[in-house]
Amino acid sequence: MKTLKEQDVVEMLRHYRHDWLNDLQLILGYAQMGKLDKIQSKITEVMERSNQERGLDRLNIPKTMVWLYQLNWRSETFQLHFQSFVDGQPAIMDDEALLTKIQKVFQILPSYQKEYEEYIGTLIFKKVDHTIHIHLTFDQNWTDIEALKQELESLSFIEKVTTEEMLRIEWQE
Repeated sequence: MKTLKEQDVVEMLRHYRHDWLNDLQLILGYAQMGKLDKIQSKITEVMERSNQERGLDRLNIPKTMVWLYQLNWRSETFQLHFQSFVDGQPAIMDDEALLTKIQKVFQILPSYQKEYEEYIGTLIFKKVDHTIHIHLTFDQNWTDIEALKQELESLSFIEKVTTEEMLRIEWQE
């Protein structure tokens, strides 16, 4: 696994600055129009996104975090939201092994995407006893959901793939 290089850090900071400036410009525009409800909504959205990122930070998986952030910035078709339900001392996770597993899933998904479709997903980390349960969910708008399910289930670490209402991929660390 390669280490984070200075150029990667600069790129991350550039994306963060861009996102923050966009958010601030929207808030300023709403303020100039006197739209207090829109201001409150945007500030709440920014706070929720920051809390999601803080939850990831507490998991101590820096390589995985960087890759996930870069996915959101670089991908034209995937956007991931994050939720962490890991309170107190998190279970120890192997950052590189986790990253490899997530990358394997994302190597499969593009083969089943519909053209011009955006896929918004949620990656959930949940502590149960001393184990971290990971759930990755997406809407069910894929070209061949059954073939996708079969290919995901062929990955040795995947415990469960369901396709009722949404695509849900589960495993444990």
